[in-house]
Amino acid sequence: MLAALVALSSAGAAGGDGVSATGDPSAFADRARAATEKYRDRAVAIADGYRLIGDDFPGMGEHWIHIGLVFDGAYDPTRPEILTYVTLAGTPRLLGIAYALPLLDGEVPPEEPAGRAAWHAHAGSVDDETLAPHHHHSGHADHGPRLAMVHAWVWLENPEGLFAADNWAIPFLRLDLEAPRQAATRAGKALSLLTGGDAYAARVVRAAAAPLALDETALRAVIARGSARAADVVERRSNSRLAPEALEALGAAWDAMWEDIEAMLPTEAVERLRSQSVR
Repeated sequence: MLAALVALSSAGAAGGDGVSATGDPSAFADRARAATEKYRDRAVAIADGYRLIGDDFPGMGEHWIHIGLVFDGAYDPTRPEILTYVTLAGTPRLLGIAYALPLLDGEVPPEEPAGRAAWHAHAGSVDDETLAPHHHHSGHADHGPRLAMVHAWVWLENPEGLFAADNWAIPFLRLDLEAPRQAATRAGKALSLLTGGDAYAARVVRAAAAPLALDETALRAVIARGSARAADVVERRSNSRLAPEALEALGAAWDAMWEDIEAMLPTEAVERLRSQSVR
């Protein structure tokens, strides 16, 4: 699917009149917010041609993609190919945007909006954006037909940076907790176990272990213990802001869970697992 999409697209290295985030990221963010303000109402996004692809992922939410914009093969800061949403209390909330450029062998993504290193590449189907390992692959380092992507969290502050692929403030948001101003990635990942991230973690482990046999009962038990530890921390909070020691306890619960999971796996599977961004 992706190879055909790339072949049919005019995959220029840059398009539009983008503002380089390396020069003024705040100007870029302001412009992107102004252009996507209307999409805070998801019905408007649907009317404009955006459609859901893939699942709701712990550190990204849902991806709503405009295939027509992908096919134009151009970067335009006011016309993102992807919108990311999370549904809270039955209402979809726009969190960020993403740009997607199909590239042929030898082509590289543009410097905008955050430098070429911010782009990551997907060489499978369009919804490969949801596959964790790819978040560490820069778009210009790969070869062959691929889709280069970069996120911009213009509607939900990302403690790890405006253009980080994952936003681990999302699990805090889902639980109506105040996200730390500074990165608390491990705590956010632990909290994700309470809002569907437990199933995602199991999926990541299965992918890393394949085609080897996996003790599903043991895996479920380990993840359940991690979830219980995270829930205990949340239940003991006094308000919507988690204290530093609570964040550290969440991080410790996350680390302990993965140590137990790795103890179940052979060395080659552990190495594959450690390449996953969720790990």
